[in-house]
This record gives sequence, structure tokens and C-alpha cells, in this order.
Amino acid sequence: MSMWLYDEMNEMEDYQNYQKEVRLLEREYLEIRILLRDAEADYRKEPESEYLEAKVKYLQKRLKGLEGLAARLAADHPLEISLFAPPHG
Repeated sequence: MSMWLYDEMNEMEDYQNYQKEVRLLEREYLEIRILLRDAEADYRKEPESEYLEAKVKYLQKRLKGLEGLAARLAADHPLEISLFAPPHG
């Protein structure tokens, strides 16, 4: 076994499966953030629109749900380093 995660990460099946799941979750998170950004801009243009208000609230709720499901989305450091890398030192 190598000392560094980056030397063996292509050989580790668990790590590859984790990466696939994370990419799907990150893609969904990014899509929701983009939709929310656009919906908020539209809502600022039409603040009387009930549809846009509901859309913004719905997207904010979905975003918070994803952040609750995977706190790593708001983390400063990638979680996979902590999970799969040997301790430093």
C-alpha cells in the first residue's frame, strides 16, 4: 500500500464509487443553485409574482435539503481526503 491516496485512488473501487455518487450530488446541487439564482433574479424584477415567489422558496428548500443530506457541499476541504487518505505524519 502506498503512503499517499493519490497514488492508489484509481485502483480503489470504494473510492471510485464514492466519487461517482459525489459527482451526481454535486451536479444536482449546482443545477439547483443556478436555477435558484435565475429565479431570484426574475423575482426581483417581478416581486408581485406568486409563482416566482413559490419557485424561489421551493428551490431554497431543495438546496437546504441537499446541504443537510451532504454537509460536504458547504465544507472547506474535500471529505474524501479525510476518509481515504492515511494520517499525515
